[in-house]
Amino acid sequence: MTTGSKPLEKLNDPVFGEMEYRHSWHRDQSIVWWGRGKRDVTITAHAYNGKGITDQQRAAYAEYQKNIEQIIRQSVSIISDMLRSAFDVNYGNDEIFNKLVPRSVLFQENGDWGILFDAEVDVEHGIALYKRNGNWQAGLQDDFL
Repeated sequence: MTTGSKPLEKLNDPVFGEMEYRHSWHRDQSIVWWGRGKRDVTITAHAYNGKGITDQQRAAYAEYQKNIEQIIRQSVSIISDMLRSAFDVNYGNDEIFNKLVPRSVLFQENGDWGILFDAEVDVEHGIALYKRNGNWQAGLQDDFL
């Protein structure tokens, strides 16, 4: 809460846990990404005008919790292919690990979800690894958002 502004709205969701609302429901979480130690990311459940978290978002978050280690292992080739075709860069695994930094995991209201990365190849837009309509894809963050 900041001085002179209204307090942040909070909820304790049965799946997401305690979340605060500022443009969307969010909280911080530490994850281990690509075996490189813990990274702090923001878990965000997108919501308009303070609406609640949807059942689709809860199902997507449960999938994230259950499968994130497998997704992390499989994501290297998906991201590598996208970087090669979009930016004509051919990073090895270590380079990808060093040049992409996970910052946020976003759960859209319809249940699509993705991981947003800061990326050296596109500092302005960043890279996203996301699941849309049941399929994993990688692209610019704007492609997912």
